[in-house]
Amino acid sequence: MAFSIPKLFLLLISSFFIASTWSLNTSSTTSLDAHLSTIRTFCSSRPFPDACFSSLKISISINISPNIINLLLQTLQTALSEAGKLTNLFSKAGGSNIIERQRGTIQDCLELHRITVSSLQRSVSGVRAGDSRKLVDARAYLSAALTNKNTCLEGLDSASGPLKPAVMNGLASTYQHVSNSLSMLPKPKRGKQGQINRRLMGFPRWMSRKDRRILQSIDGEDDPGEELIVAADGTGNFSTITDAINFAPNNSYDRIIIRVREGVYAENVEIPSDKTNIVLIGDGADLTFITGNRNVADGWTTFRSATLAVSGDGFLALDITIDNTAGPEKHQAVALRVNADLVAFYRCSVNGYQDTLYAHSFPTILSRV
Repeated sequence: MAFSIPKLFLLLISSFFIASTWSLNTSSTTSLDAHLSTIRTFCSSRPFPDACFSSLKISISINISPNIINLLLQTLQTALSEAGKLTNLFSKAGGSNIIERQRGTIQDCLELHRITVSSLQRSVSGVRAGDSRKLVDARAYLSAALTNKNTCLEGLDSASGPLKPAVMNGLASTYQHVSNSLSMLPKPKRGKQGQINRRLMGFPRWMSRKDRRILQSIDGEDDPGEELIVAADGTGNFSTITDAINFAPNNSYDRIIIRVREGVYAENVEIPSDKTNIVLIGDGADLTFITGNRNVADGWTTFRSATLAVSGDGFLALDITIDNTAGPEKHQAVALRVNADLVAFYRCSVNGYQDTLYAHSFPTILSRV
């Protein structure tokens, strides 16, 4: 049977496209297999290989270049997505859904989870910035996030209720990706004696000259600017430290100076994560006292037992005594807890028995200078 020239041409074109499509599909399949193999190998050295592979295989379908930075960002984004689901679960916690055996369990988990979400967001920003110092900061944020998980689990261990299994699964899912993200970051370089580049005595390198002048001033002689005055006798702006902290602006980039006059302040003071750059200055460690007596024996979590709890970055304290007077028979009873970055205490006294200083996460500077 003879073919006309147009029909023959169409037949040849069709055959060419069929062959080309088969060739492209074969090539695509080979490329896909190669990418999957690369990701499996990359994930095999992570703390949670299956979770790693599950979060990264999507990068192939959306044509993300499989370099370490993109894989890290994809893992961090997955962690944030899982953290969002966990936030919804925590919002339902309480009452009969989760029954606390230790007071403060749900409050601890909620507070620490908010800090974890912030740490993940800051890590994403740091990685995208491409600055090696930001990568070191991201390691610190993610390490702190893992500590947050462990603290939450300690309280939940004795809790009960129908929502507990879902919360436990949500924690496991979220923090698998946090652990994997941390493992993808380079370890920080250490100094000649194997120490990370931070000063343990005197003023740390991150502290500005203005901050140093504030801490070296005597009774406001350096005049740091407008101050909030707390006085137990009612002669200041506030009679409690907590009221002054609540009044301070949220997420401040400027130093907020709170001068605490001579007296005994019987209160559990919390510096929330959104109260940044607070400076608490007393009249002297032998004159200004913050005192509390929460403890594990009376039903509090160790985390929530602190007399002074610092979650806000950039906190400084000078010339104050912090006491937990619960006594040795009450077991864990924290005087000072710190789970914030860029925190320092100068000429302060911290007194208690068991777990007096709870350095929960991030380095803390304590100095007599």
